[in-house]
Amino acid sequence: MDINGFSAAPVNMADSNPGRIEYCPGGVGRNIAENLHRLGEKVRLISVIGDDPGGQMIRAASEKTGLDIGHSLFLSGEVSSVYLAIMDSNGEMKLALADMSLPERMTSEHLESKAPLIAESAVVVLDANLTEDIIRFVLDRFGPGQNPGGNGGGAADRTGRGPLFFLDPVSARKAGRARAVIGGFDTLKLNRMEGECLSGVPLPSPEAAGSAELNACLDRAGSYFIEQGVRRVFITLGRAGVYFRSEGKRFLAANRQVKPVNTSGGGDAFTAGMVYGTLHGLGDEGTAAFAGAMAAITVQSTSAVSPGMSLDLVEEFLAKERL
Repeated sequence: MDINGFSAAPVNMADSNPGRIEYCPGGVGRNIAENLHRLGEKVRLISVIGDDPGGQMIRAASEKTGLDIGHSLFLSGEVSSVYLAIMDSNGEMKLALADMSLPERMTSEHLESKAPLIAESAVVVLDANLTEDIIRFVLDRFGPGQNPGGNGGGAADRTGRGPLFFLDPVSARKAGRARAVIGGFDTLKLNRMEGECLSGVPLPSPEAAGSAELNACLDRAGSYFIEQGVRRVFITLGRAGVYFRSEGKRFLAANRQVKPVNTSGGGDAFTAGMVYGTLHGLGDEGTAAFAGAMAAITVQSTSAVSPGMSLDLVEEFLAKERL
């Protein structure tokens, strides 16, 4: 569950700030799943959910939107994860506190019971709220070169390598959970701090560095990931745009300049757009543009997922950008 506070004026730290508070379902993996579902994709979310009021709200919201969470691990007597964020009056996140201990209760036994579902998926998205052991288990069990044990007809048969694995590291602090197995991912979506943590390459903020210095650092980080076996890397840079790197290709895509209301779900929407672009063959530039449009739409909403998100809305947004 997300608890979002919106300050009516610039936040004054260590003091009470007038504003408003809203509750809505959140979580990186859940946000990505709902965004894809709203685009019309067939999505199943495997998470860990408690039976507390927050968990009940998540179940009710999922039933209302039609998002399939039925393969999740449901635990009795447990409190579901909570993300508490304070937004400054300009819509930028000022401070956040995350209690994501429940996803760490995911077990390999539960995921093994979902083996056919995972093996037959075209794309599997992992976030680093999962433990390092679980991330490693999923890649070892279902990654390239494995025999996942699906019953045929799925991505393993179409590609010869099983599902494509995408990573959203959640935060710089949690990104390290995927460092040892980073080469098992087809595509990474990172922000600047996460890219720095996983690559070991210092990535200065766009405001503090010249474009030549920043581009050189991004190229070094991008090269590191490609050398590890990653096929594509998207590094989001806020207002400075999105850096893309693959073998033999790199570019910096411009960002859509919009007035944000709540920036906390923008990155999750971008990841969902990357998955959609991959599934529908939009190409690297097209995928970056589509994902950027989804992020721009999302940050203009108070919720972590825009309630109006749809394929028509994204295409309309892109059409206006091309005028």
